[in-house]
Amino acid sequence: MYIVKNLRKYAFIVVNLVVTLLLAACASGHDAKPEKVEDAQAKKQLQGTWVNDLEGNIVFTFKGDTVYYNDSLSAPVMFHVYNDTLYIENHPLTAYPIKRLNDSELCFVNSEGDETLLVKCGKDVAPLARGEYKGTVALNQGRKVKSDTVMVYKDRHYHAYTQVNPTTYKVYRQTINSDGLKVESTYYDNIVYIALYEGQRKLFGSNFTKSDFAGVVPQAYLEQTVLSEILVKNATEQGVRFVAILSIPDSYTNYRVNIDIDSQGRKNLSI
Repeated sequence: MYIVKNLRKYAFIVVNLVVTLLLAACASGHDAKPEKVEDAQAKKQLQGTWVNDLEGNIVFTFKGDTVYYNDSLSAPVMFHVYNDTLYIENHPLTAYPIKRLNDSELCFVNSEGDETLLVKCGKDVAPLARGEYKGTVALNQGRKVKSDTVMVYKDRHYHAYTQVNPTTYKVYRQTINSDGLKVESTYYDNIVYIALYEGQRKLFGSNFTKSDFAGVVPQAYLEQTVLSEILVKNATEQGVRFVAILSIPDSYTNYRVNIDIDSQGRKNLSI
């Protein structure tokens, strides 16, 4: 009899637990927000090539889920339309509020806060439609670039070695074009190996990526740069100075970071 009573007690507890879990699940399902639904009609109306109403120049072409720019270096990207806003999957995501959209006109607010009016033309003439998009650019043409330097400082004889190795790591550079749109160009980054010897003794040897300079280069700048090369500068009383060149592609802007290797093989980074 005692065993039966206990079994009933445990059965009651289990049933209560199951009911509680079911009620919680139902409540959770009731409160859950529905998934964002894309505006299929707006996406359909965007399909085709759009030109600037004032200047008559081609701005972009929408095909399927992708937008193509009238620029052979600007990468095609995915787009979406939610709640009267055009979202372009740049890095980071770009949003353009849509003021008016029909089968022949598109009015939206560009990245500079100006309203832009576009009209649809009859042909898809964006560069990719003509096979002109150049794709991801390798700034060193995908080749290994090597250098050897021999230096003498007083009674010390140094041999410095550098090698630039191409990678498939992508760097996205975002700019605003003449139509006030954020467009991206994609480049391949590099890894640079440096080594330093004093006579036959190896003092230092290591690969460098641009992330190694995060402590001395502002992050916002670093994200857009390519590690172009590391140069051998000179020998000093302490050791040898290398200089890393971090460049923003297709611009005259670069950041130079000193890499000092002392006679004990210790590394120090500075601007």
